[in-house]
Amino acid sequence: MRSHKRLNWKAYDYHVQVGAGNSWLYRPLMHIDISNRGTPDKIKILAMVDSGTDSTVLDADIARSLRIDLSRCQRVRLGGIGSLDGYLSNVQLLVPDMKIAIDMPVMFAENLPIQGLLGQKHFFQRFKIRFEKDKNKFYLAAV
Repeated sequence: MRSHKRLNWKAYDYHVQVGAGNSWLYRPLMHIDISNRGTPDKIKILAMVDSGTDSTVLDADIARSLRIDLSRCQRVRLGGIGSLDGYLSNVQLLVPDMKIAIDMPVMFAENLPIQGLLGQKHFFQRFKIRFEKDKNKFYLAAV
C-alpha cells in the first residue's frame, strides 16, 4: 500500500475589486514577489490565480521596474479567446508566505488590466490549488 503525502494547505481570501457598472468582484488574488534572476531587483505584486490562463503573464511595467530589457526578449503570442502579444523572459517567482521560489519563464504584456495572471504552466504544476468560491477562499499546497 502506498503512503500518501499529507498536504499542508494555505488558505487565502478572495480580494474585492470594483468591476463593470461599479459592481463588486471577488477574485483569487495573492501577493507574490518577482525578481530578475541574477540581480537584487525585486518587486511585490498582486496577481490572480487563473486556471483559464495557460502561461503566467505579467504587466510589462514590472519588467521595466526589474530592468529587464524587453527589446532583447523573444516576442511571443498567447492564444485563447483573442490573442495577446508580449515578450518572454525568465524570472524568479516567490510565494512569500509559503517560502517557495520558482524559476520560470513568463510573458510580459503591455496594458494588462491586472499586475499578473498565474497560469497553468509552471505555477499550477508546482501547487495543488482548490477554489471555494462560495466561501470566497482559495487554497494552495506545494507538491
